[in-house]
Amino acid sequence: MLVAICFDFQEGGEEEQAAEETEEAPEEEEEEKPKITVDDIKTAPMDFRFPTTNQAKHCYTRYNEFHKCAAEKGEDAKECQKYARYYRSLCPGEWVDKWNEERESGTYAGRY
Repeated sequence: MLVAICFDFQEGGEEEQAAEETEEAPEEEEEEKPKITVDDIKTAPMDFRFPTTNQAKHCYTRYNEFHKCAAEKGEDAKECQKYARYYRSLCPGEWVDKWNEERESGTYAGRY
């Protein structure tokens, strides 16, 4: 017959350790976080122009579509916000930062 024996080698045991952790943590008021909607977490839909797994062209196109829309209707226009959400979900942040800097300096090669 086999008998399993478990030993707790931690000093103070788990209960005392948990009590110590709660005592040490300063009481903080929880900040109200903005509610996230389903539209906030959607990514770009499938686009037949970009059927492969490499999404670089898809990212670049969505970035240009957003800026074209923003130039025509304003950045806060609801129609433009979907393009912003798409390129932000597809494009690496470094690319977006670089393109924004190029747009500001007038050297951006994209069409919008």
